[in-house]
Amino acid sequence: MDMHELIRQMERAERVWPDERPWAIQVLASYLHVQPPELLSLFRQINPTLETERDQVLPEDLRLLKAYCERIIERNSQESLEDKRREQVRARKTIQTLSPKIAEMIAARDHVRALNSYIYLLGESGEYALPEEKAQWYEEMGRLCLKVKRHPNEAARYFRSAVNALSLLEDADGIQDLLETYDEEFQGDEARRSWDSVMTTGKESLSKLTCSVS
Repeated sequence: MDMHELIRQMERAERVWPDERPWAIQVLASYLHVQPPELLSLFRQINPTLETERDQVLPEDLRLLKAYCERIIERNSQESLEDKRREQVRARKTIQTLSPKIAEMIAARDHVRALNSYIYLLGESGEYALPEEKAQWYEEMGRLCLKVKRHPNEAARYFRSAVNALSLLEDADGIQDLLETYDEEFQGDEARRSWDSVMTTGKESLSKLTCSVS
């Protein structure tokens, strides 16, 4: 049951309900486009004496039910916000804990494990990562793909994501540096085709940034 839509239907019912005329719950349910058992269950939250869908309610009962539904929405919204805050705290803690460990893996040339750890980090905490963090992660992931000789399409995919992240940061110099740094790493027809997609994305981003500046 969509509580927001139910409240809108209640407001519509209030406008046409004759003063103090009782309506059976089953009739009102049809007008509100909900199942009678669901509406009876809601009404029982504010009036436990109601027993069947044939019981009648008054306009005041509907107003009380609407207020009750609005409180449910507000409570759910607050709970959702708290859940999101807890998730953000957990995600930031994961980033702060795992990032130094990945740096140690890279220093120890444990490139496969470092790449897999970045993939895990993005999946677990990417939603709450800062744009500059994502730009750095994606570039490192592309570089690590080259190190462990993954398919060039995979490396190119990460580099494109890095370009997009840098574009959000309006970092034209960063995009240019990335394109220049890794251009020679993609050798062979298949690899060049993969890299061409990164170059296209980079040039489009640079063009947009140049236009916005001018």
